[in-house]
Amino acid sequence: MVACSKGDKVPGYLDIPAITLNAGSNAGGNTIRATDAWVYADEELIGVWELPARVPVLKSGATTITVAAGIKQNGMYDDRLRYPFYTRWEGMVDLAPTASQSILPVVNYIPQANFWIEAFEDVGTQLNVTSNSDTTLLRFTPQSHPDIVLDGTPCGGVILDSENRYIRLYTDINFEPSNGPIFLEMDYRNDVQFTVGVTYVQSGTPIVQPYVYVVPTRRSDGSMPWNKIYIELSSRWNLAGIGQRNFYLEVALPSDRNSGEVYFDNIKVVRAD
Repeated sequence: MVACSKGDKVPGYLDIPAITLNAGSNAGGNTIRATDAWVYADEELIGVWELPARVPVLKSGATTITVAAGIKQNGMYDDRLRYPFYTRWEGMVDLAPTASQSILPVVNYIPQANFWIEAFEDVGTQLNVTSNSDTTLLRFTPQSHPDIVLDGTPCGGVILDSENRYIRLYTDINFEPSNGPIFLEMDYRNDVQFTVGVTYVQSGTPIVQPYVYVVPTRRSDGSMPWNKIYIELSSRWNLAGIGQRNFYLEVALPSDRNSGEVYFDNIKVVRAD
């Protein structure tokens, strides 16, 4: 048993329900999947907290609170990091022992962020379909499918059935390498697994590499919510001596299934200038 003494400090609390994103006009949609908050009080790291969070802070009075957004890298629960392309939120909070203060941090993309974006706003798309695919990429609009789209704007999707069981979508961009991190961001909803892979040419040999397997978002109650994933590409695309860097999305209907759906939106390749 430990008793409190007169010298013991009593914390105040920060309630952080979520972190939101203001992407700006040239950075695609405002979707964010911040799972953790890196919290600083007067530049001192208080800790990393899973959202929503109630954070104890051993300070009183006007305190500068800084919050950075953390994500699950490649969708892995145990691979979390502070996302390098989001700014930190900062605000002054008046803390008092035992009292709670709610804050709603809003972050932006850093000014150095450079984007390639496929948001399905246009009728055409930057995603190609391989010749051995037996179906194609569809476009869904708020007018035709308001129950499917994410944020009131069009999205892309793939519908599979017993006769149309496979598709691979790929870019033909030849993305540049970077001296720092490169991430593929993507919103998705799906009831079958799909694969995110990378392609490149190394010493004249084309390399096709499955990289991340994305599990379905469909729940036991039948709902299929949107999710977001951050896929780290720099470890694959910043290799020395490679060229023709691209990525692909592949969906194959399992043998025991007669139908499947996968939807995509706000696909972004983000790197620093």
